[in-house]
Amino acid sequence: MYSYIDIHHFLPEVNFPPHNELIPLIDHILFEKRADLYMDKEDLPIFKANILQCMQVYYRLLGIDTDRSRNAAKAEGLLPRYVESLIGYFRKLEQQHHGNKEITILKYSGVKMIKIRYKYTESVIKKLVKLGLRDAKVLENPLRIFLKGGALHDLIGILFVCSYPYEREWVARALYNFFEYDHRTDDHLLYGFYTVTKESGYRALHCDRTLFNPRFDPRFSFLNRDVDASAEAIFSLLAPDDNDTVVVQKLKDYFNIEIQLHTTLENTWAAMEHAKSYNVLAKGSGRSSEISVQWNMLSGALNNLEMAFQRLQIDTEQSQVKDIKRQGFTFVYNIIKKLDKAAYRRLAESVEKVQNLRNLFSSHEFSRHDYVQQLQREVQSIDEFARKQENITVRTIFRMQSAFIYYGLANHSDFFNLYDIRAFTQRALSYYEENQKFLNTHSDIYKRDLVHVITIVRYLRLGEKYGLGLINPKRVATRAEDAPVLRYDKAIYHFELGLSLLNRLSEEDLSCLKEDNAAYVKIIHRFDAMAREWELFSSEGDSDSSKKIAALIQKFRERFITRALLAHFQTLLRSNKIKNVGFIVNFYATLIWHGLYLPLDSLKRIIKYSAYDRIDKSDLFYYELAAYRFLVVRRCEALKDCEGKRLSGRYDRIKIAHFRNYHSENMINLLFQIKRQESLYTFEKARIQFEQLTGVVFKFDHFSDSLSQ
Repeated sequence: MYSYIDIHHFLPEVNFPPHNELIPLIDHILFEKRADLYMDKEDLPIFKANILQCMQVYYRLLGIDTDRSRNAAKAEGLLPRYVESLIGYFRKLEQQHHGNKEITILKYSGVKMIKIRYKYTESVIKKLVKLGLRDAKVLENPLRIFLKGGALHDLIGILFVCSYPYEREWVARALYNFFEYDHRTDDHLLYGFYTVTKESGYRALHCDRTLFNPRFDPRFSFLNRDVDASAEAIFSLLAPDDNDTVVVQKLKDYFNIEIQLHTTLENTWAAMEHAKSYNVLAKGSGRSSEISVQWNMLSGALNNLEMAFQRLQIDTEQSQVKDIKRQGFTFVYNIIKKLDKAAYRRLAESVEKVQNLRNLFSSHEFSRHDYVQQLQREVQSIDEFARKQENITVRTIFRMQSAFIYYGLANHSDFFNLYDIRAFTQRALSYYEENQKFLNTHSDIYKRDLVHVITIVRYLRLGEKYGLGLINPKRVATRAEDAPVLRYDKAIYHFELGLSLLNRLSEEDLSCLKEDNAAYVKIIHRFDAMAREWELFSSEGDSDSSKKIAALIQKFRERFITRALLAHFQTLLRSNKIKNVGFIVNFYATLIWHGLYLPLDSLKRIIKYSAYDRIDKSDLFYYELAAYRFLVVRRCEALKDCEGKRLSGRYDRIKIAHFRNYHSENMINLLFQIKRQESLYTFEKARIQFEQLTGVVFKFDHFSDSLSQ
């Protein structure tokens, strides 16, 4: 049977010379490392004796009898058995019926190959000499240097290989299921990994001092133990008939593992460089700056080639999901086309002009001042045209186009400063408020409820982007210039009105809305997301107003948040009618939140779409938040579990603990990145929802407590 993970085990060379024959090798390495520059001549014998004692322990870990001849020596001790058992464990997970979920996540993330090895004799001696020259005291306890927390942290190494650079973050994220390591959520690290670059041009992601600890596996959950200071007990742990799982159970807390993460080209280059120049560049034997420069240049060329391959792959994927013109909700234009063809042509001209101006501005064909000035002229022209219209529906839709132009400017944060954006936002809000008043007082507007819903959606979207939306905590520390553009009382009024309008829409209006590409799912998602925000800080018992809103939300969900919504969404995906990857991720979060889609199946799709376009960290955060609620709060494992209330006693508490830790850690890591990369309110909303749902207080600093002590 074909295995997607190709697991190789490169055994050390069968070259385990007797103890006394190691002395010449140690002398040679000491000469290479210029040990005479680091210590006095009279200290060298003690130093070499300590190295020999460490090697004796290494042979014990290998199970090597050095009294036997060199050719008969075979490694059958603790260390090789542990490495072989790790390989066996991965293989057995993959062969499980229907596949193991955690292995499946690795597969979705892009892992194509796993390699596991332990250091062989010469490499161990070189590392011991290097460590000892830095600090001779590390050699004084020979056993401890090889075990958990010891200086030789990479005695065992596991390499994971994926295809493209963008997949590395997904793989690093998935590996938390299998390994335990400290400070995974530091804001400068990638899920505990850090970038390694060397003079030779070697590039990779590494994670040091990890312990193999599959948290999802109940056979390992209660086996954590502290390693005794002497650690001699390790040599009496294993029995000859112990299987792979038992071996891993007994030894997992004794050995650190170094994880390396390569792309396919990084792995190919590293193998070539290691085979041809490793001793020259890394070990100091004949180190040459000229050779280093050549290898580094080759590495850079290969890295450029890899990025070109990734760009080609992304372009290939994006060719299936080409952008369409930003023209707003198309059914609105269909309404005006039906009512007045001349007005429709004028509106179509405006839409095309605004899009062309946007494209020219994005291409730096003219300045920001000219761009805003020309858009303002277009708004004035549209407003003048609207005032001349006798048909009040036509007049309303042209006013909506004016508001939409400022709505577009308000979303140009890459090009304008905060003060300009707030001015554009306030202008757009004022247009939408005027339109709402007009809609409230003119019941004869064609498709009035639909047009009103669109107006409210855009109005609330601006308030949410530059404020906390319907989240209403007691206090949020903000500067004066960061004050929300929309007061909470206004937001809640329009939210309630929007729900009422949606709940009373006729089937004819709904059919009209569903024909408009992704408009239907976007509106339903947006109102449900706002409902979830409101529910964080409100309860039905708060007031009569809260009870009314809660009833509206329940009615809204009974009508719209159904399997029919999922089917409609999947139809749009298959026909490539949803162009915004960030929205796709957010909509999967909505489906997961309501038990309509499995988190694992959603993750598979999200990883695929991450090849199309960059996904904002805030979008990924809400997927994690929904998965946490599905798996931890509701304690669902299958979709049928979410149909009623799940009893906590019926679900494996070990799995619950694993999911709680896994998704909490992912959210914390994403919060650090949101804080750096996105707006203040995006971060605050995510932080508040994380703390409210998990009960965990988000902290920026990991080390302040230890430093204060």
